[in-house]
Parts: sequence; C-alpha cells; structure tokens
Amino acid sequence: MREKKKRLNEDIRANQVQVIHDSEWNLWEMSFKEALERAREEELDLMEIGQNGDIVIVKMIDYGKHLYRTKKQEQKQKQKGKSAEMKTIRLTYKIGEHDLEVKKKQVEKFFEDGNPLKVTLMLRWRENHYWDLASEKINKFVQSIEEIYKLDNPVKRMWNTFHAMLKPKK
Repeated sequence: MREKKKRLNEDIRANQVQVIHDSEWNLWEMSFKEALERAREEELDLMEIGQNGDIVIVKMIDYGKHLYRTKKQEQKQKQKGKSAEMKTIRLTYKIGEHDLEVKKKQVEKFFEDGNPLKVTLMLRWRENHYWDLASEKINKFVQSIEEIYKLDNPVKRMWNTFHAMLKPKK
C-alpha cells in the first residue's frame, strides 16, 4: 500500500491548527498563518499529522531530517528481514590439495556474509568401497574451517553421500 504524502507548509488547508513542536511539547491552537510564521522563524516546516474534529493537528519539524530518519529506519528493517542463505560446498573423493584451498577461500566469503554452510562429499562407482577414507577427507576439511564455522551435528553418511552442516561462529 502506498503511503499518503504528508502535506507541508502552504499545502495545508486549514484556518485553525493545533501545533506540536519538534521537541514533542504541545503549543496551543492558533491560526494557520501565525503557526507558519512561527515555524519559519525557527527555520522548521509544518507537517500535517492528523485532524481533531475541524482542527488540523500539525507538527513543527525539520522535514529534511525527518526524511533522513525514515529512510534509515527502512534500511534497518530491510537488513533485519534478510535471512541467511544456506550455501553448499561439494567435495569429491579425488579432490586435490589446491582445490581444497580454493574451497576454503569460498567458505571464507560465505562466512563474511554470515551464511550457514553445508559440505557434501559424494562417492561414485568404485569410490564406494573407500567410504572410510572419504569420511576422513570430509572431517579433515571441516576441521580446517573450524576456526570460523562450528559443526552443528557430526558428519552423517547417507548411502554414498556424506553431509556436514555448519554455522558461522560469531
């Protein structure tokens, strides 16, 4: 839903207004022209915030600061709304040392973003006979990234695939 644009200064259509100052203290009811003069003396704007019967309620504020604050609040809300995306690193039984180092660098990037991590190692064909060596390989990789990620559960084996779920240490 679109937010209604607030009326400012000369756009306000009223003869009598109740004025609230930016510092939250309530002034009194006065004519619109008098309220506008007073706001200009203090270098502030009048913004319509509501209506009480036939009297319009206005607030004396610095509108530029008001816009800045609301944008900052919206940005914070967006940041809170973001959820961490599960990232996956796939290892193979025959992975080389250099390739493991490349995978570790990827993991460090995921850590900077605060993403949880899933490490998988899949055995194929004759590799299935060496599941104990594959288990060592995935455990060794998990231990190498232990300083930034912590293991949720022990490494699990399902058929021909090993899984490790990790969360970033904070």
